[in-house]
Amino acid sequence: EPLEKKGDFIRELYIDKYFKDLDFTKRQKTGCIVMNCNPFTYGHRYLIEQALDIVDCLLIFVVEEDKSVFSFEERFAMVSDGVRDLVNVVVIPSGPFILAQTTFPEYFLKIMDGEIVQNVENDITLFAERIAPYLNIQYRFVGEEPDDMVTNEYNAAMKRILPPKGIKVVEIPRKKQNGRHISASLVRKYLEKKDTDRLHELIPETTLKILFSGNS
Repeated sequence: EPLEKKGDFIRELYIDKYFKDLDFTKRQKTGCIVMNCNPFTYGHRYLIEQALDIVDCLLIFVVEEDKSVFSFEERFAMVSDGVRDLVNVVVIPSGPFILAQTTFPEYFLKIMDGEIVQNVENDITLFAERIAPYLNIQYRFVGEEPDDMVTNEYNAAMKRILPPKGIKVVEIPRKKQNGRHISASLVRKYLEKKDTDRLHELIPETTLKILFSGNS
């Protein structure tokens, strides 16, 4: 309600802050991915590479809420360093309106409560109506989620809500390593065990440098 009364409140607080000098209207196909990257893995990199086969400009919104094992600054650095060699990729904070505590708290709590359906719809509708049009976003890419029920609910809602608003949802199968899906939770498990051999199979050198730099 307060946002609606303010009119271009979202544009002033978010779009103008991060995208003022960027013009996406010149791009024929602009897509986006919203990522937490806790931490950044070869699975995230694979999803990005697959998306770049479809679009000519890709926005990566890194979840800005500090509700993860690794801080936003660490995760943002992992993503930025992990895609530095790719062209037509823009890494940007997700801000307070995309997959944020205020719009979708269940994502961070990992609970299926009575408000999840409404919160998911609010978050996705806000993105489709108040953010995507300014950035000319036509595609939103997601990875398959075999285990997390909360993320599954979010992905299903995107497939339902976004296409009628002109945004195609593309779900990409997860990358596997030795027959197992690569996941950030698996990486955290091997981090606890200090299993560097397994870590080298799951995360790029850019992530390893940040994890073992002594700053984490």
